Amino acid sequence: MTKKTFRILDERTVTRAPPTSPPVPGRSDALVSDDAEENPYWAWEELPPHPDPSKGCIRRGLCCRSHPGRFGPGEAEKAAELLNMAPDAFVRRYLIIDEVESEGETVQVFAPVKLDRWGRPALPTGGPVDKLYRALRGQCVFFKDNGCQIYGARPWECDAYVCTNAPEDNPSHADVAQRWIAARGDSAEGA
Repeated sequence: MTKKTFRILDERTVTRAPPTSPPVPGRSDALVSDDAEENPYWAWEELPPHPDPSKGCIRRGLCCRSHPGRFGPGEAEKAAELLNMAPDAFVRRYLIIDEVESEGETVQVFAPVKLDRWGRPALPTGGPVDKLYRALRGQCVFFKDNGCQIYGARPWECDAYVCTNAPEDNPSHADVAQRWIAARGDSAEGA
């Protein structure tokens, strides 16, 4: 399979120079010539075959290295507890706020921040992200040393996802949004 490259307007490959010093505000050195390394967010990755699909998830981290799962109600708090952190500090350090569409409703959900190619958060944590961020690939902040650092309290979406399943058999972001809608309905009924 051949590698694919995302190109923009003037046919230059979108890349970012490796960090040698802090970024300079207002300076644009995001675009470099065609002989630069291909943009890793749009590069095609040949996935190795699963050694035994009947076993389901064997923690290869393929999903963790491209798009983190979303947290359902109460799950971020459990992950914060696992790391001995206050929930607010956990959100500000590790999570972003994403929007997910489900049955015509936009729902805000927490998700682990994606890391850029140098292992830094791709966007500031603790706040909302845009549509472009959602489209870009990036490793989950909790995927380190070939494993999930919050595996015991990982989001339901991550726990239920199996790379050998057909897409329709795996949970979707919309399924997570439905959990938030249901939790909001339950709390509204008890008020």
